[in-house]
Amino acid sequence: MKAILEKFDFIKFNEPMSNYTAYKTGGPADMLAIPEDTASLKELLLVLKKNQVPTYVFGNCTNLIVRDKGIRGAVILTNKLNGLEVKDNIITASCGVSMAKLAAFAYEIALSGMEAVSGIPGTVGGAVYMNAGSYGTSMEDILISSEYLDQDMQIHTLTKEKHEFGCRKSFYTDSNLVILKASFKLTPADKNNIKQDMIEYAKKRKSSQPLEYPSCGSVFKRPVGYYAGKLIEDAGLKGYSVNGAEISTKHAGFIINKGNATSKDILSIIDLIKTVVYNKYKVDLEPEVRIIGEE
Repeated sequence: MKAILEKFDFIKFNEPMSNYTAYKTGGPADMLAIPEDTASLKELLLVLKKNQVPTYVFGNCTNLIVRDKGIRGAVILTNKLNGLEVKDNIITASCGVSMAKLAAFAYEIALSGMEAVSGIPGTVGGAVYMNAGSYGTSMEDILISSEYLDQDMQIHTLTKEKHEFGCRKSFYTDSNLVILKASFKLTPADKNNIKQDMIEYAKKRKSSQPLEYPSCGSVFKRPVGYYAGKLIEDAGLKGYSVNGAEISTKHAGFIINKGNATSKDILSIIDLIKTVVYNKYKVDLEPEVRIIGEE
């Protein structure tokens, strides 16, 4: 199989996922590919499908925990697919465009709507996949359509109403479809006002989130009627640590890597939080992060 794939010069073999995940943890993927265009992506997917290789497609691994024994199969990162276009106040972004880059682009052309989500660390594809949001704005509020690749390498367009958006989920969640592009309807506004809003949101994040440490952001989805971080803090878990993994003392909804954590350490804290919060409050916390790989 390795000989077949060697023609793709953007593939690495036995590549540690700790080099790519936001947590800086995770064992090796059998193969990791970072294609630079859609044609290369499609060609690779066809080869992998023909050879029945388990395949995982991610954006920038910002919302991902890879277990310590790694991933058997192929991992494809789409973060080099980064085209941007604008027409009639609609920005169309390729799946690999970072949310920060998208927000900066919107600011430069004086379009408002991306300010609240400008600090989301992931890519457009990942944000649409999980209906990412921040400070009251989610993808469902600004997205008008997306484009995806199916298992037969056919490209389809999905209108907003067919995205089935929910709390950190969408039509794409748990599917094998590959998001290629997304289009966002924004509103013309004064650049100074857009910039000021972005600055204010950045200040809020810095003051309330442990941005100085590797993390995946909020670990759990918001349970109906509650805030995950408050439940965790009220349960007395703030600051709890396992080796280098710690429930942040700044925001209990975050688990951070203070330097030498493994994925096992982080996952053990997730399990503890779920157990303690359920026993105390009968609230079943559901992880927002994706967890894959071998134990």
